[in-house]
Parts: sequence; structure tokens; C-alpha cells
Amino acid sequence: MKKISAESIKNSIINAAVLLTLMLGIENILYEYYNRIYVISYISKYFYFFNPETLVLHRTISVITGFVLIFTSYKLYKRMRMAWVISICMLSVSMLMHILNFHSVLNPAITVEFIVINILCFNYKNFEKASDPINLRNSIFLGITIIFIIIVNTCFAAYELNIRLLSLNGFNYAVLRTLRMLFLIDFSTLGHLSARKLIFVKTEIAINWTGVLATLFFILKPLVYQPFVTAFDKEKVRKLLNKYGENSLSYITIEDDKKYYFGNNVEGAIAYTTVSGVAVCAGDPVCSDENMPLLITEFITYCKQNNFAICFCHTLEKHIPLYTYLGFGKTKCGEEAMFDLETYTLTGGKAAKIRNAINHASALGITISEYKPLVKRDKLIEQQISEVSDEWLKNKNSSELSFMLGTISLNNPMDRRYFAAYDNKTEMLGFIVFSPFAGGKGYLADITRRRNNAPIGVMEKITIEAFNKMKLEGVKWGTLGLAPLVNVADDGGVAGKLFQFVYEKLNSFYGFKGLYHYKKKYSPTVWENRYIVYYPKIFTPKIAYSIIKAQNPKGVGDFLLVQLKSFLGAKKEEV
Repeated sequence: MKKISAESIKNSIINAAVLLTLMLGIENILYEYYNRIYVISYISKYFYFFNPETLVLHRTISVITGFVLIFTSYKLYKRMRMAWVISICMLSVSMLMHILNFHSVLNPAITVEFIVINILCFNYKNFEKASDPINLRNSIFLGITIIFIIIVNTCFAAYELNIRLLSLNGFNYAVLRTLRMLFLIDFSTLGHLSARKLIFVKTEIAINWTGVLATLFFILKPLVYQPFVTAFDKEKVRKLLNKYGENSLSYITIEDDKKYYFGNNVEGAIAYTTVSGVAVCAGDPVCSDENMPLLITEFITYCKQNNFAICFCHTLEKHIPLYTYLGFGKTKCGEEAMFDLETYTLTGGKAAKIRNAINHASALGITISEYKPLVKRDKLIEQQISEVSDEWLKNKNSSELSFMLGTISLNNPMDRRYFAAYDNKTEMLGFIVFSPFAGGKGYLADITRRRNNAPIGVMEKITIEAFNKMKLEGVKWGTLGLAPLVNVADDGGVAGKLFQFVYEKLNSFYGFKGLYHYKKKYSPTVWENRYIVYYPKIFTPKIAYSIIKAQNPKGVGDFLLVQLKSFLGAKKEEV
């Protein structure tokens, strides 16, 4: 009990030091604005010691230090190691600047900085987490913030120097001359300036340029620290997929919305994205079964260093004992319709609906053909694919889902296969993009889209004829993908009961049952269980949110709005 109490007190002291760091950052900025003229007047008496260039550098460093302390305080609160290093450095610089300003060490600000530095140094072991890269969206927001600060800073400069920009020949001319002053260092519009005011203007220019460079740095930082997936990375993952990608979702790991964790000591990769502090992973790790324990263990260590929870989506049942052994919780998320193409046929009563739909499409003269963009590009076919896709998305009246789904990717098809249906007038009625798994021994019907006026049987005919062609080529497995939330109550647990409630009571919002029955009428060879596994082993609302957010870039609000519109539309039709 005493140990817990002592630890609580220790954390409270550290958090107080973090709060003081934030306040010191604000103080640095406000002090410079409030005392800038006083400081310039005071130090101008000592130009033999503080020359103008030194004064410009002095003010610039103080303001920059304030901004850095503000921006790193949150990461410091999250106990990030790099934030600790930066804060120690900036607080030391800030303390030196205050000593130069006050010509004394007996000052409240200096005393507080000294105390904070000692608290942080004494508790350095508490700051162990590796800094995760700032994502692009936050970086752009930060850049906009800095640009806004630059504008405000320039307005203060104009006010303090009594510059009446609007008295020039028109507002546009004033803006032009101001930009020339800030970026071309052209002081001609300011008239005669005293040495003190000239120093002040140079300082403003230095601060503005610092802001511009900082904006570029923060926006480009994610591209340097965590670059976009390169062609080399994709090719590396593609080779791993051909060797180890047994999960039907494996191929989506080469999509552009994925980040990669490559094994340090084993051959393998994990495709993931980060949402709200959760590393959401697509499918299982791409590696051999014997290397999977070590690869997952490495990834757990990496995520702990970055303060990430972990969630693997659509995992195979065969790997559940391993995930459980490594400390993951699990929840069944649905069942996948699998077809053994060597034995699959449409005979029997279970597939009667599919036979009837295909016969109807065939009677209308609908034909199926495979488009091979790697063999020969056809602009007309690709234009029709784009038109069908746009029409389908418009009819959905929602943003396109991602992360757990692939893309059409005609510009970089790699190993994808494209099958399309045409009427007797050669108009494309629908298409399916198949992505490979198990080294090309299986194919997933990943992207399925059709025109609004496409007759019954179009998609069924594409699916079956594609499967038949693959069968002749020696492909072992075909799959229609996951039927979400099917029989999830079998798994038990709170999450399973919640998913079952969603499946039974909120079907109008998504159509889980309709999707299941559509796939069921094909009479799959087997329904295989699929799971969500998560670390730590408690399924939290944050994990649920991260899964939805990863799949819908516009967020949970867009998802709920779309489902509500669909629900209200269905109710209106019933009336």
C-alpha cells in the first residue's frame, strides 16, 4: 500500500513539473511580447557587448523555446523519451535567456526552471516510451497554427513600429510590400528606421522565417520519419505474401493506407495503421508459423514503447492459441465463406438460387471476360470500370471504406485479377476484383461493383465463371470474404454478446443478415471462423472506435450518419 502511495505521489510531482513546463513555454512567449521594447532599450546600451545580430538571435531563441516547450508538453506528460530530452534542452536554454535578461539568478522564473529540470532529471527512468511519429493531419494542423502565429506576430510588429500599411496605395499593394519586407528583407516601405527599430524588424523577420521553416519541418517530418510506403517496401511485402500470405486479407497489406513493421530478427511483416493510440492490424502477421511468436512479441514491444494498444482484425482460428498464449483477448467477428474449387459445383438444392440467377443473366446475352491490364491496357475498359465504380459509390451515398478492403488499383494491379460482365451491346454492367492469397492458391472476391440497372444474376455469373476459370488453372480456394457478426454468440464473452445484439437488433443499419444470406446461397464448401484479437486482453470502446475509424477515413460520425440515412430510407419505403 505504501509503495502504491509513493508511486502516486511521484507521478503527481512529475505531472506538476510537466504543467510548469507548459506554463514556462507560455511565459517565454508572453514575456518577449510584453518586454520586447524594454529589453531592446536596455540591451541597446551595451552594443559593444550585445551587437544587433546577438539581440536578434536572443529574442528568436526565447520565442522558439516557448513554442517548443508548449508543443512537447503533451508528449512529456505521456512519458516520451524524446520529449524529455527536448524539454531538458529547452528549459536549460530558457534559463540561460532569463539569466541574460535579468542579470541575476534570483528570479522566480529561473528558480522554477531549475526545479523543473531537477525533477525531470531525477525521474529520467519514468520517461521510457519511444516517440511515435506525428501523423500528417496533426502536422498540417500544427503548420497552420504556426502560420497563424506568424501573422499575429507581424501585426504586433506593425503596431509597435507605427506602420500604417493601409495608408499605402491600396490593400493589395500593402500586402505585396509586406511580403517583400518579410521574405525579401526589403525595408524601403518602412522609411527611416532607428538602430533600435531596425533590430526589432530583423528580429521579426527571423521569427517569421523560423515559423516558416518549422511549418515545413512539421509537415515533412512524417514523410521523413515515417515515409509513405515505397515501391521497395511493397515489393518486399509482396514477396513475403507469396511465401506466407495464407490469410485471405493478406494482399491488402500492399495498399497505400498501411504502415509496415518488419521483423528485426525474423523474416516477416505486420501491416497496420494507428488510430487513437491503437495499432489496428489487417489480418495476421505475414510470416512463417514458426516465426510468428517472435514477430508478434517484437511488435508488442514496439507498441508498448509507443504507448499503443494492439488489435489484429480478421485473424485465422488456427492462430488463436498463439495469440492467447501471448496475452491477447479474442472475440469472434464473423465467418468467411470458403470454396474448395476442386470439388465445388452448383448441383443440388442449396445452390438453386444461384443457378437460376446465372441462367437469367445468360438468357439476356450477358457475357463474362477477364481484363488483364498487365498484358495490354485498354482505356475504354478502364473508363467503364471507373464509371461503374462511381455509380455504385454514388448510390451508396457514403465515403469509400478502406483498410480492410482492397482498391481497384488499375495503375498498379500487381497480382490482382479483373472480371467484368457485359451486355450484348458491350456495355459493362459490373465487375469483381479478385486479390490472391496463399501464394496464388486462393483468390478473394475483394471489390464487387455493379450498375444500378444491372439485371439479376450479373454478379453471380461473374463470380462462378471466375471461380471456374481459376479452377482450371489449378487454384485451390475461392472466397467471398467475411460475413460480419455471424454466430458471434458462440464465442461467449461480453464483446460476443454485444456483437450478437448488434447483429440481431441493428441489422437495419448495415444489413448483416442480408450479406450473410447472399453469401450463403452460393453454398460455400465451409464457413471458417474469423476473430478480432486485442492486447491488452480487454475489448474497450477505444478499440471498437479505432476499427471503425480505420475502415472509414471520415470517421465514426460519417458511418453513423450513412447508416441512419439508410435506416430512415428503409422505414420510409415500408410506409
